[in-house]
Amino acid sequence: MPDSRLSELADAFDGQPIALVSCLSFEERSLTVANRLASGGLRRWVCLVNEDIETDIADMRAKALEIGASAGIEVEFLPASKRDPLRLADTLVELAGNQSADGGIRWVADITTMTHEMVLMTVAAAEEIIAGWSDMTVVYNVAGQYSGSDAPKDKWVSRGIHEVRSVIGYPGSWSPGEQTTLIAIPGFDPERMHRIVEEIEPDRLIVGIACPVGEHHSWSEEKNRRIAAQLLSTRKGTTFDFPALDPMGAVKAIIDATADVRNNVLLAPLNSKISTLALGVLARCRPEWQVCYAPALIYNVSYATASDSVIMCSLADLRTEIARLLPAVHA
Repeated sequence: MPDSRLSELADAFDGQPIALVSCLSFEERSLTVANRLASGGLRRWVCLVNEDIETDIADMRAKALEIGASAGIEVEFLPASKRDPLRLADTLVELAGNQSADGGIRWVADITTMTHEMVLMTVAAAEEIIAGWSDMTVVYNVAGQYSGSDAPKDKWVSRGIHEVRSVIGYPGSWSPGEQTTLIAIPGFDPERMHRIVEEIEPDRLIVGIACPVGEHHSWSEEKNRRIAAQLLSTRKGTTFDFPALDPMGAVKAIIDATADVRNNVLLAPLNSKISTLALGVLARCRPEWQVCYAPALIYNVSYATASDSVIMCSLADLRTEIARLLPAVHA
C-alpha cells in the first residue's frame, strides 16, 4: 500500500468534517496527525489517555489543547489504562452512547501511538458497539527513526511485561486436549514475545518476520530474523515473511501461513501498529482465534520520531479483502 504525505493528509478527506480518535503519549508523533487535520475539517477529537502512564505528559496535553483551540474545538480527554483493559472498554461503551450528534461526520483513527491492545479493541468496538466506526479510516504516521541514534543492534522499544492476557473482543474458542498453535508477530522488543511463548507453551510456533517496505527501516529485517531464530531455538515451528507497513499484504501473508492450522490458535501481534490493525480485522473474521497481549513495563522515551509519511486504510476495505481471501482457506 503506497504511502501518503503527512503534509497532504487534510486534502485526502476532501473537506469532509472529521472526528478523530487518537492516543496521547510522551511522543510528539501522538499529535502530528491531529495537528495536520486541525486546519482541514477537524470537528471532534477524542483523545485517549493512559491513566497509569509512567512518563509525564503534561506538556503534550497542553500542546493538544492548543491544537484543539486552533481548530475551534474542545479536546475530549478520555481515560484508558495499560494495566486494566476494562477501563478502555468502559470508555468505548460510554463513547458509543454519545454518537447521536455525529451524523455526516467521518471518523478517523490515528493509531500511531495507541498500544497494540488499544488498536485491537478499537477494531472490535468498530464492529460491535460504535455507530459510524465500521468504515473508519485509519491513519498511521510512519516513524522517522526508532530508539534515537542507537545502532540497529541496540535499538529497543520497551522492556518488561506486566502479564500475558487475552484481548477484550477476541476470546477465541478453546478445545481442551487439542494442540495449541501460537502465531507470534514480534517487534523490536524480544523480551515481550519470549515471555508470551514461555507462558503459553505452544505445541507449534509460527513466527512472522516483518520485512521493511521500500526504504523504511531496512536494518530491521536482520534484527527480526535474529529474534525469530531465538524464539524457534526452544520450540518447533516455522517462519513466514510479511510486509510490515502494508496492511493488505500482512493479511494475505498470515492467511497463507496458517492455511493448514486447525487446532487452538493464539495470535500475538506486536510489530507495527498498522499490521496489528490488519491482523485484528482478520481475527474478527476468524472468531475461533484468540488474541493475546503483554503490556510493557516501561517504554523507551526516545521511542520514535515523526516523519512526513503516513499510511491510510479503511476497515471496510480490509474486511472486503479478507472476505475475498478466506474462502480459499476453508475450501
